[in-house]
Amino acid sequence: MNLGPWRYVSASVIGSSHQRVGGVCQDSNVCTVLPSALNGEVLISVVADGAGSASQSAAGSAMACRFISDAAARFVSCARINDLVQATVEEWIQGFQKAVAEQACADGSTSREYACTLLTSIVGPDAAVFFQIGDGSIVVADSEELNHCHVFWPERGEYENMTFFATETGFAANLKFENVCRNIVELAMFSDGLQRLALDFVKTMPYEPFFRGLFPSVRAMTTDDDGKLNQSLVDFLDSPRVNERTDDDKTLILATRVQEVGVQ
Repeated sequence: MNLGPWRYVSASVIGSSHQRVGGVCQDSNVCTVLPSALNGEVLISVVADGAGSASQSAAGSAMACRFISDAAARFVSCARINDLVQATVEEWIQGFQKAVAEQACADGSTSREYACTLLTSIVGPDAAVFFQIGDGSIVVADSEELNHCHVFWPERGEYENMTFFATETGFAANLKFENVCRNIVELAMFSDGLQRLALDFVKTMPYEPFFRGLFPSVRAMTTDDDGKLNQSLVDFLDSPRVNERTDDDKTLILATRVQEVGVQ
């Protein structure tokens, strides 16, 4: 397998149901690659999906992505990824909740109005940490084979349209955490708007044709392709064939270290 530096694209696109009522996209994402003396090159990716019933959920999801990605960046600058434990992640989320509470107080609102889910991946050359609250999914492939598998299955509440949020007081009970020594070479993260396209709910596994159709262009991308490929991803997420399957907001991050032969 030919491996190179991380290549990635990401987009958050408003759903057709929100467009019809003049709403905004309540999804947010951050994806970045950082050098680390202790860890080598580190990919940090965060996806947050604002609750549809919460008036400030777009702001909440954006805050979650910024706060958690910044906390992860600080950590990998001075510690090894495989030293990250769940208790530290819980402290990050508590810090995010404090920032939300302060913003809500300034707005004359409540933290509940900033409700959002949270998915995070921190991936180094041979170690990775994943954590998640709520629905959406993280899908990965390692250097042994390029078949994709999910890290966590989407978490829902008691009813089909319910999930859990990072703003909830009892978030720790619904926090999924995994620290692995594994050579992750490909990663996809997406909000629940894409679950029915990207996951096979009968087999409880990723729907491989979905990823097989998307990753080749990311593997072959060059520095000059960054803007074009991001726009292509936006166009795909807002295309009729996707909107026919889902009217929700959609976020997708695709990242790969697999390099097509001859691509620099």
